[in-house]
Amino acid sequence: MEHTANIPNTKRLLIWGAGDQGTVALDCALATKKYSRIDFLDIREKGHRQIPGYRIYEEAKENINTLLPSYDEVIVASGSNYLREKKIAQILAAGVPLATLIHPTAVISPSARVSKGCTILTNAVINSNAYVGIGCIVNTNAVVEHDCLAEDYVNICPQVSMGGHAKIGRRSFIGIGSTILDHITVGRESIVGAGAVVIRNVPDGVTVVGVPAKRRL
Repeated sequence: MEHTANIPNTKRLLIWGAGDQGTVALDCALATKKYSRIDFLDIREKGHRQIPGYRIYEEAKENINTLLPSYDEVIVASGSNYLREKKIAQILAAGVPLATLIHPTAVISPSARVSKGCTILTNAVINSNAYVGIGCIVNTNAVVEHDCLAEDYVNICPQVSMGGHAKIGRRSFIGIGSTILDHITVGRESIVGAGAVVIRNVPDGVTVVGVPAKRRL
């Protein structure tokens, strides 16, 4: 049986991604109480898991240009920065609005800016004058401090702490429980390993691990 919430005057949401991140996005979407209907479209490159009670379209079998406009909003739910960027480009090309999912327990400063297509999860904090770009994930209990910058398609994992004025480049991945000190820049398409403490700037396209974080050879 397909799930339809009994909420008047709300929107239809398509979650593009029916894996683990899709179920997380579902919980967040339900918590917002904005959507009367939520369906899934799997990501061809990843397939899907069972999500009882919800309709799951298969990307390989659907006309995407017809399916996407039949929803009021679409969110891409994938931990892969590359895939989020790819699918969001298709949504924008189709002229369909991107959803932005912000869990009710998240704390967002009035002066912070969160772009379209982001998922901001339980107890995340985005403080004053911070900017979060298109299609980012700010995960459970992550802290994006004042004046921070997260460029487009960044994945900030649970329990990450970013000090004030820190910057993360486009498509970078910040691992669980890592810390980025004040005024530090992590370059584009870089990876910060779980639990790392970043005390020096990280160049583009490298992986750093450890305490203090060092480039992995």
